[in-house]
Amino acid sequence: MKNKPIQSPQPFYIPLNRSRFMRAIALASAGFTLPGYLAEALTMAPQLTQGPYYPLPNNIPLDKDNDLLYLNDSLTAATGKITYLTGRVLDGSGNPIKGALLEIWHADNGGNYIYSATSARNSAADANFQGFGQFLTGANGGYKFRTIKAGLYTGRARHFHLAVTVPGQYGRYCTQLFWNETAYVTDSHGDNTSTAWSLQNANDSVFSSLTSTQQAAVNLAYTTVDSTTGAVAANFDFVVGITPIDITYPNGGSLIVAGTQVPGPGGTNRFKVSVPAYTNYGYEVYGNPSLLNAGSGITNWDTSSLTNNLGWAALPFSLTQTGAINTNRFMATSNGTLDLYLNEKASNGFYYVAFRIPGSTNGP
Repeated sequence: MKNKPIQSPQPFYIPLNRSRFMRAIALASAGFTLPGYLAEALTMAPQLTQGPYYPLPNNIPLDKDNDLLYLNDSLTAATGKITYLTGRVLDGSGNPIKGALLEIWHADNGGNYIYSATSARNSAADANFQGFGQFLTGANGGYKFRTIKAGLYTGRARHFHLAVTVPGQYGRYCTQLFWNETAYVTDSHGDNTSTAWSLQNANDSVFSSLTSTQQAAVNLAYTTVDSTTGAVAANFDFVVGITPIDITYPNGGSLIVAGTQVPGPGGTNRFKVSVPAYTNYGYEVYGNPSLLNAGSGITNWDTSSLTNNLGWAALPFSLTQTGAINTNRFMATSNGTLDLYLNEKASNGFYYVAFRIPGSTNGP
């Protein structure tokens, strides 16, 4: 019999106003639950600097799925300790936000960012590390990333950059996530050496600027979930102080479309997706509509739950039937029909096509 997945406890942060918290507990004991009364105990994620290492529009990687451990079709994993980050995106009342775009980026095991304020990939960085990934939440607001433990670089404590763009908003809401531990320099396996890092959370300029409540919200304890690989995992419910705007996009902002097999270059096959185009809207294609509700089980931290269903990927495509697969987000320049051509066959033959309001998350 398969072992029952271990259910991860959900984070619960106590606000500074203790009387409001006790009121929430009292109401909960009377049968009231989130969203609503216990939402008073949620802590908004602090908005923190995006920093200089978010990829520029012209170097967002083609491979920008939620599995940063592998780049493109390489079978060689990035160097470092495998790390899972899961959670939900919630509004200030504890309601899940559907269609929220999560983005994550951080330093490799050696402390190098893949991208910076230049147009080229950092040649000093791990060639097998994706460095940047994204996830689009379904109805329950859930998200999931597989990556490595963030590396250390001069002047900062260990951290992830995590950002979300909620429906109807133009800009991303950025925060940073820290490790609740004494930081040590890591070896090539991502394990601690005996050398303590020169800068810890307490004297990190960003972490130390937060209130104690905010620090508790973003200082995560990682649990070992695979004794063989040493993989660790943590859960973070991303509570944002922004109210999503009711979607007024054409067709509700997304479509589930069947892919039609067509001849590709050199005797290969491609899959054609046709959608209505609207001027200045940005289009992305995802390969697995069945994962629209990913998140309902991703905080069950057994190995199979964590490693399965990582294919909720933003897929690269071509704008012509035989052209190069070199695009993963396209801004329509006119109304009409938009034809997109993909190499990868979608789960069950259907693709999820998402499009955003003009200018939304278009660049840094």
